[in-house]
Amino acid sequence: MKIPGLSFESKERAIVAGILKEYSIVHESVLDFQKLTRASSSRDQAAVAGLVQKVLDSEQASADFRRSLSTEIAEGAFFGGVREDMLDLLGRLHDVADCAKGAARFIGSDAALDGFALALIASDSATEFFADVVGTVEALGSLLEAFELGRKEMMGRIPKVEEMERAADASKDEVTRALFAQAERPDPVTVIQMRDFLFTTDGMADRAQDASDVVLILVAKGYG
Repeated sequence: MKIPGLSFESKERAIVAGILKEYSIVHESVLDFQKLTRASSSRDQAAVAGLVQKVLDSEQASADFRRSLSTEIAEGAFFGGVREDMLDLLGRLHDVADCAKGAARFIGSDAALDGFALALIASDSATEFFADVVGTVEALGSLLEAFELGRKEMMGRIPKVEEMERAADASKDEVTRALFAQAERPDPVTVIQMRDFLFTTDGMADRAQDASDVVLILVAKGYG
């Protein structure tokens, strides 16, 4: 039995379910990162430490599951001419969790305890940016769920990922402008660290869009 509307054989169905499971692990890491930014804003250091560890644990779980599923794909007779694309999709998904790990480590570092950094993370523009990043990842999740719905539904959901990624870029730019527009400039090291943090955070949205591009390739190759 094939998945409705898709060119997946029945033996590939479990692999598709595995991709959705990998996404769920990645999604959890991104949601925990968002919670981490809120805990940092409220200066709840116990919550910060716990959430940093949760993000790190999720990234490790993502890496482990990706490795297991990639091995299964590589060793099995799955997906015909798009096996490499499936492996690429798994890699892009894990990259989202890896970016969440990098951003979480910054918040858990001494640099994030600086009053300037905390104020910027707590700002309305940063809060909007974090929400747009989560929205991009969740739009990718909606797209991946459409594997079971067929080509038309998949094509209809791809633009939402792109739309949310552009929104994340715009809100990141707003926070970056705020970073460089301070009347009382923090030390240059803090500015550089904050800029790196913003770009690492934005990497979650960028990698989510990369994953949606792989889905588009799958559709173009007839897997939909």
